[in-house]
Amino acid sequence: MLLIGFAAALFSPAVESEVARQAVIREEEGHGSRTRVPALLSAAGQAGAFIGPLLGALLLAVDFRTTYLAGAAVFVLVLAGHIWLMPQHIPGRVRPRQRGGTRALLRNRSFLALCCAYGTYLLAYYQLYLALPDEVRRATGSQAALSWLFALSSLLVVCAQLPLAHWAGDRLGLRRSMIAGLLLIASFRGRGRRPARRLTGVAGLLPAAGYVVLLTLGQMLVVPAARAWAPDLAEDGRIGLYTGALSSVSGLIVLIGSSVTGSLLDLDLPAAVPWLILAAVPALAVALLPHHPKKAESTSGADPAASAT
Repeated sequence: MLLIGFAAALFSPAVESEVARQAVIREEEGHGSRTRVPALLSAAGQAGAFIGPLLGALLLAVDFRTTYLAGAAVFVLVLAGHIWLMPQHIPGRVRPRQRGGTRALLRNRSFLALCCAYGTYLLAYYQLYLALPDEVRRATGSQAALSWLFALSSLLVVCAQLPLAHWAGDRLGLRRSMIAGLLLIASFRGRGRRPARRLTGVAGLLPAAGYVVLLTLGQMLVVPAARAWAPDLAEDGRIGLYTGALSSVSGLIVLIGSSVTGSLLDLDLPAAVPWLILAAVPALAVALLPHHPKKAESTSGADPAASAT
């Protein structure tokens, strides 16, 4: 697990920075909004998350060794694909001439505001694994329907991510896409009181399903917009640093926020109170968003599409 986590910390910023670079290039070449490229990455990732467990379950019917070797073979194929497809040399790449990129990042208030707003989305998303199971168990008496709700989220992203990204990129822009996504996430409200009797079946799952749908729609607006916005706020030649920082800062928010959420769920509060607090967080985050996409103050006007590490 330690090796997997370390590999992901190296892998994800590199891939996401190249995705951001390609997104800017495609936009400058007239291929539509840059949000379409990170939207494709999100849809592909959710397709893998949807199909992978199904294939894994089938392989486990054979034996664990077969499943393990199949998983290793997938990683080998991913490695081969990246060696073949990823550019070895980036034309016009701008390399930073001096150190101190971290200090400049910490002074970049617009980028840090974007990180905090993105972190509130992630905090809401991780309630799929923390608060949602508690709500499903409270409403129906078991967590049997939880896997179906996870499947619903993945299926929505696979089917609707690209069309929604096309629409939002053409009509909303980056900032308004994030505002709309955060407000969608915040729009869910828990029940005001415990029901007189425990609901079962479809009726008991409707509030949880509504939360999943609104959260997923918000995710489909926020994630492509945030990833497409990061190159405009990054220093030239340091887009990898900023992409990694976007994940790290938002991950820290999730770590702290999930501890608070867990404490709220342990308290003897009305069922709606934790959900109302969770809804208020992304709503308040709208005020943190930068008003205009712009380059970091220390940049010198070089082409952001050439900036990658």
